[in-house]
Amino acid sequence: MAKSRSIDLHGCIVPEAIAQFVAFYNQCVRSGHIGPIEVVHGYGSSGKGGVIKAALLEYLEANADCIRGYVPGAGNPGMTRIHPKRLLPDCLP
Repeated sequence: MAKSRSIDLHGCIVPEAIAQFVAFYNQCVRSGHIGPIEVVHGYGSSGKGGVIKAALLEYLEANADCIRGYVPGAGNPGMTRIHPKRLLPDCLP
């Protein structure tokens, strides 16, 4: 099984978080990484995931053709595991 890679988005505002995620994801894909990518976005004040998680899931749904799938809260409500397929569209912060 391929090893996962991870990025921590704590402390970011939503536009920065999405831009950092896209850059990291695309770097992983360009390097030939075939394993999952774990995105640590935190729990939010609700304990279920906050605005970064919501924005990330919305972004993933909008670009579903670029990923094999994703699992929000994969063993941890503050993390989402994403299985890459191809490059995501670049975005600016």
